[in-house]
Amino acid sequence: MLALSILLQSSDMGLGQRGRLKALELRDLAQCHFDLSLNSGWITADLAQAALLLVIFEACCHPAHSESRARSALFLLDSLILGLGFLDLDKEYNATTFRPNSVPSLGVPFSDHIGQAAIGPGATQRGCSCSYFQLSTTSPSSRRITPLWATCPGWNDDWDVIETRREEQRELVWTALYLTSGFLSHYSSVMSQNLSIAKAWNFKVFFPAERLFGTPQMQVDLAAKHSIWALQARCHMLYTSCLSVHHDESISEYDKGQFAVQAWLETEQIKQMLESHTCDIEKANLYFGRQILFDTQNLVSSQYTRYVPHPSIGDPLFHRDKAELWLRHQKNVMQGFLAALSRVTGSKENSLATRPYFTFWFHDQLARYLDIWVQDPTLRIALDLCVQLLPPAEYLMGLFPSNYAIEKYEALHLRLVDACNCTGIPAPSPPNYTIL
Repeated sequence: MLALSILLQSSDMGLGQRGRLKALELRDLAQCHFDLSLNSGWITADLAQAALLLVIFEACCHPAHSESRARSALFLLDSLILGLGFLDLDKEYNATTFRPNSVPSLGVPFSDHIGQAAIGPGATQRGCSCSYFQLSTTSPSSRRITPLWATCPGWNDDWDVIETRREEQRELVWTALYLTSGFLSHYSSVMSQNLSIAKAWNFKVFFPAERLFGTPQMQVDLAAKHSIWALQARCHMLYTSCLSVHHDESISEYDKGQFAVQAWLETEQIKQMLESHTCDIEKANLYFGRQILFDTQNLVSSQYTRYVPHPSIGDPLFHRDKAELWLRHQKNVMQGFLAALSRVTGSKENSLATRPYFTFWFHDQLARYLDIWVQDPTLRIALDLCVQLLPPAEYLMGLFPSNYAIEKYEALHLRLVDACNCTGIPAPSPPNYTIL
């Protein structure tokens, strides 16, 4: 925790290179103590939490960042989650489970997921009840203490110590899934079929916030499985499961084709559910669930085409109208995101100055938009979005220099220049990592 805390403060406007090296020193020290505990057989939930922090550290941009470090941290976390039985936390109750190598779908009619049954106590209006269960509602003081966590699922004060710890372990599992999803989209060397947490059928765990909707007898309302937090978790489960099935050579081409069709239908179902929500929680999370859904559809389009007869879904599985609609939505999201930053350059209050984890998020956005343009070069809006992201991306790499990050970025920048030249759009200037 100390290593991560120092790293977040160590931009070139903060503690600088000295701070980053100190953070790496503390991180290596933490790894030594971690290995001692592991080798001695002292394996507890606390050790899994430490492993999660190591993964978060490797998700940030730092001088020693590499794919091998990130991969090692992720696989260690996955093995601990599996070994401690966290994926089976709720197998004795009515946690949702899925068949092996199948699409993680609940098979519930869309119209059933929201309604008066989902409304919190005392509410009279129809619509989702997520805002009633968010942290800022269950613990009003959180708005002052942890404002960035205000839209996270809350806690039930009536839970005993055992249930509180179980909920902590559930949150660890879901956080690990989100990190895994991000790593799989960024690092081509991380193979999803080797990760237990990347396969939805391994989960016997309540969805995020599901227990908040429940009873002491562990009976959970159906609406809990369609809360905004549960839907976001389902987006990540679907994406990682698609990757796992795609890379699994033991699955026949016919079964992969059937999986692809069902996966596409599930993305549309979840999208409808997301659009039905009346809370603002999705906006606070930059509509990340929708982004994962689009990534899933893009994955199905690009990787599963040869398994699916063209008349079933189209030829190919790329839907230009959907892509353009999503890009326009992303343009609005990006404008809001960039406007929310205090400034793109030059202020110690700059919110980028303590967010080295956004470096690879920018990389992934650029790669995503460029891939869309490759599939349909008429979608110039994809290149416009890339150009829009360059200033904050370069500024952030100036704040947290890393050879790995710069090498990755400059490869993406070169792709963008080539694409602009092909399309007739003015090419962006060479990268500039100067902090003004």
